[in-house]
Amino acid sequence: MTILLILMSTYLSEVDKEVRRLEDKVSPYVVSVHTHKGDISMTGTVIDAHSVVTVCFVREGEPLQIEDKYGNLSRAKSRGRDPVTGITLIETEETFNTPIISENLEKGQLCYAYGNSFGKMGIIGMGFIQSPEGISFNLSIPLSPGNNGAGIFDVNGRLLGIIGGRVSSPGFLYNLGGITNPGNFAEVIKVEYMLNTIGQIREMGTVKRGWLGIVGRNAPGGMGIIVDEIIIGSPAKTSGIQKHDLIIALNGNNISDFERFKEMLLSQSPGDTVRITIIRRKSRLEILVQLEERKSGIDWERLAPDFRIEKITPKQFEEGREIVREEIMKQLLRLSEEIESLKKQIEEKDY
Repeated sequence: MTILLILMSTYLSEVDKEVRRLEDKVSPYVVSVHTHKGDISMTGTVIDAHSVVTVCFVREGEPLQIEDKYGNLSRAKSRGRDPVTGITLIETEETFNTPIISENLEKGQLCYAYGNSFGKMGIIGMGFIQSPEGISFNLSIPLSPGNNGAGIFDVNGRLLGIIGGRVSSPGFLYNLGGITNPGNFAEVIKVEYMLNTIGQIREMGTVKRGWLGIVGRNAPGGMGIIVDEIIIGSPAKTSGIQKHDLIIALNGNNISDFERFKEMLLSQSPGDTVRITIIRRKSRLEILVQLEERKSGIDWERLAPDFRIEKITPKQFEEGREIVREEIMKQLLRLSEEIESLKKQIEEKDY
């Protein structure tokens, strides 16, 4: 037992050194973004010498302050944002070092999140990439106030994306309450999609997306997507797409799942005509649809809350962390009891 404890201590010490090394490497590329009143703080990730990206909370042209890891402040302003994803471009007066960017993601790849959490910069968490396909991926990192826009880096300090919001995933860490909710896992916007969006903001001050107007789900076996609902007045409705249609291709490109379909649609502009291939009652049909501009705003409920400095004190932070810790222990105890109960049932039935 003593040898085991020594080995475990040595291992944890090496892990701690590695995390600190990575933190030193990526910290120059992530900043705190403050509103001009100084009452709201969020995270921004550097993408070039005079540009920082965050997600929401600031209006176009709003004056801001950028704070680096050493506490140095510089002036900045919002250039524009994507009204759908909330990706916001900020132009800075200060000159920053630019991170190395990596667009190559692999399933099971370990990555780290670094950003502003409750007004303080540091490693937010780490996780493994489950599904690298599509325009985003999820990490099992509980979000705290200020996390939106935090940089996601690989173990070599290369930028993979930014935190763009949260996805609620059921499980024993779901819906615990308190200041932060460990059930809110981070949705990460991949770097190539982020850069494409920033390019449009630089050109037009905003981003215009093509809109079809359906609600769907993945078909079994990667066969396409099943249409569950048609939005009234949408291009899908006027073109004749129907509920229960199976969409298998867009412009001749096969569709394996809804994420792929969404990614393909987001690359289209309002006014573009697309060819959608569907299966309806064993018949294969080709439908032409002219996309319209997506006018719906940002899904604010998807975002981690902003950090309002005057409302959360260090004491409240500690109290909130203690609440979460207690709730996790309760959930683990309950799971342990359920496992023991299942063991007894299995033994009684002699499986």
